[in-house]
Amino acid sequence: MSSVTADDYRWLEEFDYRFDSGFCFTFAKALDPEDVLRRLRAVDDPDYIGPGGIEVGTAPGGSVVIEWGGYAGIMRDVVRDLSVGAVIASVMRNVNWTATFLYAVDGLVRARFDPMYRGYSPARHPDDQLLDREYLNMIPGYQDPGDGFIDRHLQAALALAEHRTGVRLERRHLQSMPSYTSIAHYYSLEHGGAPELA
Repeated sequence: MSSVTADDYRWLEEFDYRFDSGFCFTFAKALDPEDVLRRLRAVDDPDYIGPGGIEVGTAPGGSVVIEWGGYAGIMRDVVRDLSVGAVIASVMRNVNWTATFLYAVDGLVRARFDPMYRGYSPARHPDDQLLDREYLNMIPGYQDPGDGFIDRHLQAALALAEHRTGVRLERRHLQSMPSYTSIAHYYSLEHGGAPELA
């Protein structure tokens, strides 16, 4: 059983300046970057700027996928393609600070809730309540939502993603990633110009 907690992700505070436009971090268990890129039909385009520009790197336990300002890890088609026969967890926060934690196994979403306002997230998926309890356990000394809880929701959500996948996001992933590619086809007009979320 993993003993990771929100404290293991306090180093994220060093990167607050990068989070203003939003982000989506996806943890892919036991998949190497080549597997991730193949599953997502990524296009090697280091000069691409726009929705669907992702960075992929090796991490302890699998791979990490980062999209700045996007939704990749919580989009229906990305979740389906990346998690078939695999386990993924994603943590997304947009420019308005709306956040999502998503956990999927073998192509199916098992849990999805807002880690910042977890009490207002309706239970719609099989493991929502189980993972919600696990999420609170990621916060050492948690007593009630008033004691620094809101400030630590992101750290706790990432700890839960690691706990569920065995994949660890590290400082180096936010500093430099070896692969930058495009999955812009998931944002194409055939989807109405806006991605359908899982």
